[in-house]
Amino acid sequence: MSRVHGLVLSTILVVVMPMVPLAAEAPPTADSGAPRITLHYPPQDAKVDREQIALIGTITGDVVLDSVLVSVNGKMVTTSSALVAGTRNYVITGPVTLQLGDNVIEIGAVDKTGNRLRVVRTVTRMAPAVGAPPPPAQRRHEGRAVVIGIGHYDSLQIPRLKYAVSDADAMYQVLVGPAGFKRDHVLLLTDRTERKPTLRNIMWALGSFLAQAAKKDDTVLIYFAGHGAPEADPSGMERDGLAKYLIPSDADPHELYATALPMHELQTIFARIEAERVVAFIDASYSGAAGGRTFASTKTRTRPVDDLFLERLARSKGRAIVTASRPAEVSIESPDLGHGIFTYYLVQGLKGAADVNRDGIVTFQELYEYIEQQVPLKARSVGGSQHPMMKGELEGALPLTKVPGSTTGGDR
Repeated sequence: MSRVHGLVLSTILVVVMPMVPLAAEAPPTADSGAPRITLHYPPQDAKVDREQIALIGTITGDVVLDSVLVSVNGKMVTTSSALVAGTRNYVITGPVTLQLGDNVIEIGAVDKTGNRLRVVRTVTRMAPAVGAPPPPAQRRHEGRAVVIGIGHYDSLQIPRLKYAVSDADAMYQVLVGPAGFKRDHVLLLTDRTERKPTLRNIMWALGSFLAQAAKKDDTVLIYFAGHGAPEADPSGMERDGLAKYLIPSDADPHELYATALPMHELQTIFARIEAERVVAFIDASYSGAAGGRTFASTKTRTRPVDDLFLERLARSKGRAIVTASRPAEVSIESPDLGHGIFTYYLVQGLKGAADVNRDGIVTFQELYEYIEQQVPLKARSVGGSQHPMMKGELEGALPLTKVPGSTTGGDR
């Protein structure tokens, strides 16, 4: 996979623990419950000729995290990021400054029960060669996308959604605008388009339109705004006993298996797409709780939903899924915003609000950090609880949009 170098992100991890030594790095045992640290960039023993590089990774824990620390050559990195305490998932994004020669980067995490883990990377900063020729121009990566929004369902037993179509329209406009996607590279399926968001058309859009058009170096985005729903899974494949579905416009709430899109089918769709970078944004939820963008099928009693299915979907390298809420929550529509809360901040972030380092480019990592901060705040203000989630692995800083009016940044 191609790497994007030199993008300086604006924030990194806040240091919220005292300077106490962490245990020596070792793989966590099955019963240790230690936090899991995945550092996507830089790789071990990397050699670079830049003073600053982007540090990108994720930290997850079986229980909530208590603190995270980052140091470079023994010096703590201080930041203005939100506190890590109270969450089980944390996105590492930010610049680190290197000295000439070898640099030791350490990331440590401690959870509320005292379990801890440390990851160490050595990066060598090389002196630039005198008179070295400029790097060759890179091929412009094309962007391709499918955008789906469903507010009206054929079945009267499926609640209508007020803003799902507006959400999809807003996402489409930002992709063909600031994101620079060609219009014929973005397929829009909503209640108002000629091609409706039926199960057949959604399967064609994801499994044929994208699979046939996307090339290896392209960036592929999938966006869905509509209902998600759980259904009792008699096969026992799911730990929580529930199959999860995205609900097309022609779904039968009594027969989701036959008429809706199972989330596990996204694995097959991801595999059919040649592009090395595929990101899915899902503004739906699966709890089946009343309100928001979810409902329970007539065969299903409401019960706790876990996120194991999302872990499986995003196991392939270069695939990431961002959902509007945690499994037990609902995705909220906001009348004062005229959109779903998740999509409103997703679109604002892509337009430039997420470009906190003001380099003229919104990266995937910046975007997720922005919505992770903004969505819970807005949900709380209307009496709800909603926290976006990200699963998957993307190597390097993935640029998504160029901020209108900026003079920096280059090809995607």
